[in-house]
Amino acid sequence: MSIINTLREKMGRLLVVVVGFSILAFVLTDLATNQNLFGGGARNVGEIDGEEISQEDFSVMVDNAMRSYGYPTGNPQLTQYMRDQVWQQLINQVAFSNKLEQLGLEISKNERVDMVQGKNLSPVMQNFFNQYLGSTNQADIKNFLANINMYGPEAQFYFANAESQAMSSRQSQKFESLLTKTQYVTLAEAQREYRSQFTISDVDYLHVPFSSVSDDQVGQVTDSEIQNYLNENKERYTVDESKDLEYVSFPVVPSAADSAMYREQMSEIRAAFEDETTNDSTYALSMTEQGIGFTTYDPSALPNSLANNLTTLSKGDIVGPELQNGIYTIHKISDILPTETAFARASQIVFYLQGKTPSEKSNVRQTAREVLRRINNGEAFEALAREYSDGQFSTSGGDLGWIRETDSKVADVKDEVFGARRTGLINRLIEKNDKIYIINVSQTAIKQRYKVAQVIVEMVPSYETSNEVYLQAAEFAASVSDAEEFREYAANNGYSVFQGTKIDKNANSIGQLTNARQVVTWLYGEASIDDVNEFDLDNEYVVAVYTNETEEGIQSIEEVRAEITQILKNQKKADFIKSKLSSLSGSVNEMATAYGPEAQYFAKQNVKMEDTSLGNLGVAPEAIGAASGLQNPGDKTSPKVIEGSGVVVIQLNARSEASELGDYTLYENELLQEAANRIAQSLFLSITDKIEVTDQRYKYF
Repeated sequence: MSIINTLREKMGRLLVVVVGFSILAFVLTDLATNQNLFGGGARNVGEIDGEEISQEDFSVMVDNAMRSYGYPTGNPQLTQYMRDQVWQQLINQVAFSNKLEQLGLEISKNERVDMVQGKNLSPVMQNFFNQYLGSTNQADIKNFLANINMYGPEAQFYFANAESQAMSSRQSQKFESLLTKTQYVTLAEAQREYRSQFTISDVDYLHVPFSSVSDDQVGQVTDSEIQNYLNENKERYTVDESKDLEYVSFPVVPSAADSAMYREQMSEIRAAFEDETTNDSTYALSMTEQGIGFTTYDPSALPNSLANNLTTLSKGDIVGPELQNGIYTIHKISDILPTETAFARASQIVFYLQGKTPSEKSNVRQTAREVLRRINNGEAFEALAREYSDGQFSTSGGDLGWIRETDSKVADVKDEVFGARRTGLINRLIEKNDKIYIINVSQTAIKQRYKVAQVIVEMVPSYETSNEVYLQAAEFAASVSDAEEFREYAANNGYSVFQGTKIDKNANSIGQLTNARQVVTWLYGEASIDDVNEFDLDNEYVVAVYTNETEEGIQSIEEVRAEITQILKNQKKADFIKSKLSSLSGSVNEMATAYGPEAQYFAKQNVKMEDTSLGNLGVAPEAIGAASGLQNPGDKTSPKVIEGSGVVVIQLNARSEASELGDYTLYENELLQEAANRIAQSLFLSITDKIEVTDQRYKYF
């Protein structure tokens, strides 16, 4: 059954998607006008399992999705992101709708009512009602639904979107639940999982690296060998269509003259703030380009330039102008007001005790005492906080900033911080709620709020500067006609040439160009190899030349020659090493000695069956699996290859078996959870792999 017919026949039922947002919300406009969902227009952005999607209808879906999520228009990155999301959801819709239709996975009327307005609200509906009503009270919800027309079309749109999201999520949960319930774990599997985690093998092993064998010892890799390997591994070397280009960037940044102009402007603003006749609030509001201009701050909310110097600032003080990341700021303390709430500033080093054994807790306490001693002996609090502190403030050297006395993050040490009469280290450990604290009071408690006038001005290039850069880029583009001339002109004029390789048709960025969609559209549209074009991107002009293309399909020998040659050389070297090892006997230590100095010997190593890597040799599942199968001390594995590393032989010395348990439920649950996670991750891929998708969005966006 096609998606169009599904939409036509199931108007009273919910459309199905798996993740994200509902396609129903995207096409409400289309349904309202009773038009064909995917239109019959000639301008199609693609085809999904036989369903053509027109450019016009796709644009409506994207616009509705942007509106649904409250994203601003005019932001190319967000718009492209939403195009990708909508396209993926269309694929989801096609892939899953027929499957769910066949299974008869429906949501009953009573279940739907309960999810939307009953006692068991869907999380999506909870979020919607909290945003629109500020409440999830059943009476408030029913009143809203009874009078939804009074809230206007926007509220109706968002409600329909939220409702369809909720239903879609429930249906997908049911689908996943059906598959999850087919999973089971036997007692033997649970026992094997337990043993793989706790059975430890004491082994010795020898390792002969590939690098110990010269290319001359194994001979050359022929073209026919490369071709045979390529033929046997086509899937590995199948690539999508891609393009290559080279480009020169002309950043548009403020010139020296622009910088001087801004410095003069900010000096004038400071002078105006210094003038006692200036109305701080009115002036700040009229001059600032960002922010709110004038407001009253708690110490905990002050801009850093004020918060870091608060105890030295007085009414009328001016901080700035300061320049950071191209933005000038200037602040004036217009007034200082008393408040009932106390604020203080402190730093902490915290040690977590929760979940630790008594012995481990004792060790933590000992470490905390040692850290406190080192601070008293003059070591920097900030450095020790970064080294030892648990929790989110360790990276800031333990600095909590200005905090109010009701702040939950200092609940355990509130009395110590706000009771301090002087700044400095509190010379004792504070242990509360399974945590140990070392506290340094940076500023003792104050009860003040601050009226601040703030002017924020971004330093942007002037028109003259922007035009001068544009003329440079235009001259470059006009002076070259192909890649060779492009490179020559760049070299002669001191321009750095950057490369963009393997550019996908849906790429949004190219190298350091983060908003390069128009360049990609040019590459996959009108451009031919050796064409040169100029582009006006965010704060820069770019001149690019189209240099190469890779067609969809299996890569050529030349493209993969180096990679496959190395793989085949390693295979030959592995055979060489195995042949030499096969003639040796005795323990792995004796074999390593007999092999020669190229063999590395590792003694007394612990290996678990669940391990994926063997020491520092890399990922070695075959070798570890073979070692786990050894039965008696002295038994050795056959030579095993570690990809990209070499050949290894492992010898069992002893094995510490995991003791039997009376109950393996924990490990049964672990395996069941892993299976459930695999289902959630692979469900989409396994179904969408069965449909054909032609994506031509790049022609229009």
